[in-house]
Amino acid sequence: MQWLPPWLARAYAKIYIEKRLDPFGFSQAARILHISDERRLAKTLAKLRSSGYLQATRDPTDSRRKLFNLLDPVSTTVAFAIQSRTKSSELSAKLEAASNFLHYYVGGSYAAYQYHRYSAPGSVDISVLPDELSTWVALVSDKDTAISINETPAEKALTINVHLKTDYDAKLEKDSITISGIRYLSSELLIVLGLAENQPSLEDVIAILIVQRKKLDWDKLTSLCEEYNTSRYLAMLLELLNFESSRILFDPKRIKKIAVRADKKVRLDFPFDKKSEPTDDTYSEISSKWNVVPHVRRSLLSKLVTDLVRSK
Repeated sequence: MQWLPPWLARAYAKIYIEKRLDPFGFSQAARILHISDERRLAKTLAKLRSSGYLQATRDPTDSRRKLFNLLDPVSTTVAFAIQSRTKSSELSAKLEAASNFLHYYVGGSYAAYQYHRYSAPGSVDISVLPDELSTWVALVSDKDTAISINETPAEKALTINVHLKTDYDAKLEKDSITISGIRYLSSELLIVLGLAENQPSLEDVIAILIVQRKKLDWDKLTSLCEEYNTSRYLAMLLELLNFESSRILFDPKRIKKIAVRADKKVRLDFPFDKKSEPTDDTYSEISSKWNVVPHVRRSLLSKLVTDLVRSK
């Protein structure tokens, strides 16, 4: 996010007075700005985008064609005010500054990484209020940042990849914690969301469980599992990790307590979206105990246990 120099501010104003926030194409921009040189026009639009004043997307009817739309002046002004309170243009600095002004929390693999520090994530998932989306787009915009919004992917991956999601839930924010000034979902909630929705990934869930096993609030985790109907998934997974590590990583009494009230009559697949994938007979005794079919690669569990337990 940058304040516009006069020449670029004039370009923004000319487009805004005619198009407001409506989408427009390259040829329309050329007409409005009276720029016939395609390279000069492309540079102007690219600078507006990287400065946080314009969005670029692909035309849904023709993927070869780009569409543009301006971000509203109020959102860009608020974003610049937040940016002005940072000491750098780093994404982490922007998130820290935004904590005092905007509603948000960081989830997914980037949040999980804060707890396990195992494998670095490829993108940052930020849940925001729909009414504050434009401010976020303006704030995180930068020449090295790719922004995807909800189900619309970024044009291409860049050095920093941000995924803005308008699924902000005040209840989940209450279950967030602040690390270095940035709001992240709690480790317990990330585990449950990973088990229930596969976001973050199973690898992230397992890594958090192993690394944070002595720090987790197990009563809170048990309660959340009951709320999200993931108790059997967690109990089975903990037993599988004990099996793979050849030691008691997780107390059997605690495992039993997690799923003590779970109804085991219905046979479940885990992960739920992998039911077409094969199972490993090695885990049959444990899985039958919980009446869960584990579509989990043994190589994944073995690698995580080796990297996070055996190597310590």
